[in-house]
Amino acid sequence: MGKTGSARWFWLAGAILFAVTHTQSHPFYSNQNQYFLHGMARAGHGDLNRDWLANTVDPTPLFSAFIEVGYRTVGLWPTQALFFAAIVGYALSLIWLVRSLGLRERPWRAALWFALLLALHSAPIRIASDRLLGVDYPWFFQAGLANQYVLGPGLQPSVIGVLLLASIAAFAAKRPVLAAALAAGPTAIHATYLLPAAMLVAGYLVALLLAKDWNKAAVTAIVALLLALPAAIFGYLAFGRTDPTEFSEAQRILAEVRIPHHAVPKRWFDAIAAAQIAWVFLGLACCYRTRLFVPLVVAAGLALIGTITVLLTNQPTLALLFPWRLTAVLVPACSAIILHRSIGALPETWSKVGTSSIVAIAIIAAIAYRNERGFGEPEAEEAVLEYVRQNRQPGELYLIPARFPKPSNARGVSSNTFARPPDPTKPVYFELARFRLITGASLFVDFKSIPYRSDEVLEWHRRVALCEAWFADGRWTERGVLSDIRKEGITHIAMPKSLGLQAVGWTKLFEGGAYEVWAEPTK
Repeated sequence: MGKTGSARWFWLAGAILFAVTHTQSHPFYSNQNQYFLHGMARAGHGDLNRDWLANTVDPTPLFSAFIEVGYRTVGLWPTQALFFAAIVGYALSLIWLVRSLGLRERPWRAALWFALLLALHSAPIRIASDRLLGVDYPWFFQAGLANQYVLGPGLQPSVIGVLLLASIAAFAAKRPVLAAALAAGPTAIHATYLLPAAMLVAGYLVALLLAKDWNKAAVTAIVALLLALPAAIFGYLAFGRTDPTEFSEAQRILAEVRIPHHAVPKRWFDAIAAAQIAWVFLGLACCYRTRLFVPLVVAAGLALIGTITVLLTNQPTLALLFPWRLTAVLVPACSAIILHRSIGALPETWSKVGTSSIVAIAIIAAIAYRNERGFGEPEAEEAVLEYVRQNRQPGELYLIPARFPKPSNARGVSSNTFARPPDPTKPVYFELARFRLITGASLFVDFKSIPYRSDEVLEWHRRVALCEAWFADGRWTERGVLSDIRKEGITHIAMPKSLGLQAVGWTKLFEGGAYEVWAEPTK
């Protein structure tokens, strides 16, 4: 086998090692509780086909179809296998990117570069940073502004953004048509990538036009348009045709109430965000006189203009386009480029350090993953979730605590993936966020999982407001709160014991951990 074949096997093995050290969560974690819901409901998981949220418009139907088919046939293991493959693809995309720029060094420098890239993404390093420094700093070398990211703790639609990284690498490798396809294709899975894809393709077209490569520019534009058009049409038909007043209010609720940490620059911009912007500029400077300089500068410039427009207009609809989401791709790409540029002046003796670092990180990561360090869920919820899972019956509708966050002047975002686990005796803010998928029982509402069509957003807001008012009211009698609860069709209540509320006339079925379960009186 020649040197080229050996190098390919070396990098493939490295990418697999990268995926092992990155680790992943077990289902169901974080956003999976929303994005798995439609597919699992249609696959017949528990009583979820009756759940209100599971019957709202699905924003990611192709992703849900994958979840449905996989769950019906072999269970959930394909979700973890696919995420592992996505992590491998992420690493290979960064390798392809760096090598396509001509940054080919001697083997020891390549090993050191990869060790550093591995360190920025590995679970053990992120755990150490959180424990020693109180912040998961490595996260900010792979995530974009406003906590927008490609790789998270597990499979979700945003993971398809790996193909946007591959798109940048493809353009660096002088394959602009493939780059356009890799940029626009992911929009079919996650329409939020429409704007980042358009920015990248615009950059590619400017570069091609400056090079007077008219034919490739035309083909690149046509391929991108054809691939992105279905997602744009679906988004308009599913979510855009609604009453203007209703639409405006729903957009405000999403941007300012539910996800201000993603959508409001005044909320997410802080010193770390400023450092990330500087990091991207440094990465762009490292691309100077390479094939990527023009397209990435154009794309970054468009993202900057979009962000400034959001700041000046304070328009929720524009904010929900997330013009800064492009940084979810730019930051890891720039990290890979900057690291490779940085090791050029290091002495050759660092080769052993690089190699030993890879081995050490791999071993520690394997131990960390086996012991499930990180990806922790509140122990206080385990008992009540298990009780409901074993005892739920068709037609039951559960109420759990939900409330709007209190106004906060805090700025910035963080990663809690490897944060210390919460107090096992106390509820956490996103109470029982795993309730639907873990138990298979229908739920009235929770704060974390949301719909996106305007009328459904308003209904979600109404339900959360009711829930907040109910749990703030101490008169849980048949003539008070319980009467209103029954009118909504709710049959069971799971509430924190610490609230001290008594559902007068209802039956307490269970008490364990930090929660108790009540049921309406038997008729």
